[in-house]
Amino acid sequence: MWVNIKSGIGANYLQTKLYKTLLENFEPNLYFYSMGEKPMVDNGIGTVSWAKASKLSVTAATATLTEGVVPNSTAFTYTVISTTPTQYGIYVEVSDRLLKAAPTKILADAGKEVGANMARIIDQVIQTEIMAGTNVIYSDISVNSARTDIATTDLITSSVIRKAHTKLVSLDAPQIGGYYVAVAHPFVAGDLQSEASGAWIEFSKYTTPDKLFKGEVGALYGVRFVVSSNVQTFTSTTTVYPTLVMGAGAYGVTEWASLETIYKPLGSGADPLNQVASVGAKVDFSAKRLQESALCRIETAAISV
Repeated sequence: MWVNIKSGIGANYLQTKLYKTLLENFEPNLYFYSMGEKPMVDNGIGTVSWAKASKLSVTAATATLTEGVVPNSTAFTYTVISTTPTQYGIYVEVSDRLLKAAPTKILADAGKEVGANMARIIDQVIQTEIMAGTNVIYSDISVNSARTDIATTDLITSSVIRKAHTKLVSLDAPQIGGYYVAVAHPFVAGDLQSEASGAWIEFSKYTTPDKLFKGEVGALYGVRFVVSSNVQTFTSTTTVYPTLVMGAGAYGVTEWASLETIYKPLGSGADPLNQVASVGAKVDFSAKRLQESALCRIETAAISV
């Protein structure tokens, strides 16, 4: 017999159980979030900020000291970058007949799917921000200078990865554990592994295996690759796949501590016949580009399978 718990200890337990279930599918599906820099202060709802120190550019000539003469100080400044989180939320409805069939499994499955979907939303928010970065390589840069120039045959190559790595090095982009990190669509990663078979290093063959990133599959020319189907594509003359190559501190993300699970039992709201329950979640979240010089976007076509 299905008992519809609406309040008290049982309802609180169910709410807590759903929250844990949601988190189990939320955190494993966050790919871009883990590489984002957390803000100085974040209460989840107000304006949040990151402080970036200015780069010093004192030359040897300027730094030369004269005996007995006190040198002038060098200005040291911080740039404060701020954003205000936006609230996002989804919920699913579950019928009374479905709940009577297998209540525990149905609610758990609903929580898992809501959690996975919320993670994809977080990744989408981050991508929308960082995809607007200004450092872009359009496939074969000797021919292509815009997204509309990319043809179906313009696949990613090891040469393009080397160019992206060189670009970030030339911009003094800080590395992450001695590497830059790229997030790529599975189709793009497959093309690259086929083209760069000799230089590509599978993650299982790292000589000094560090802590792997979620979804990491290998490395090439100083760039470690993370694969995610969450990577958004662009529609142009062909489907265009972006690959984000980044250094440390390229973008910031707000904390998701405000994530809230909401369970509404049968009979909640306008449900006079106890026909519909719901499971949902909401969160306040935002992302912000912090260093254009630490972010390079490669745009190519890909062979889909």
